[in-house]
Amino acid sequence: MPINKPYRRNVRQFTDVEFSEGGRWQYVCHPKYAQSPEHYIRAFLLIQKDLLALFDYIEPADKNLEAYSYRIHELLLRICVEVEANCVAILTENGYKKDSDLNMSDYKKINVTHRLSSYEVKLPIWHGQKNIRKPYSAWETGQSLGWYQVYNKTKHDRHSAFKISVGDI
Repeated sequence: MPINKPYRRNVRQFTDVEFSEGGRWQYVCHPKYAQSPEHYIRAFLLIQKDLLALFDYIEPADKNLEAYSYRIHELLLRICVEVEANCVAILTENGYKKDSDLNMSDYKKINVTHRLSSYEVKLPIWHGQKNIRKPYSAWETGQSLGWYQVYNKTKHDRHSAFKISVGDI
């Protein structure tokens, strides 16, 4: 079945390997493309800023992957809340409906349209070999996201599951 319109809240590179090809990118400016996109962008920028602040205290390096703290705990919780908020926005703005609350089984469906399992994030200031993160790669093989499981465990039992490390975010 051909796709005759772009998915809301999804941007793709065009054949020129840019986001601009002949002005076709302008659909992202349409008011129906995303409700309050600035709200989500601001939250992302704050998380990014806080991660960089964390790196003022814990050097971003392979040997510090096991470091844990309340700040790391807080950052993972905020990241997961934002992931959930974005997933809900993507699903609802594209017409997805469900009688009960959305959960990770629903969010995983976004991988089909947004290809999150193929995304990589490179941390240029990282010391060591683990500077590339693939946060959704487990979805490629139908598995659960490890960092999200850590989030759920600590959300429900912080006493037993507190040791959220740099490697978990």
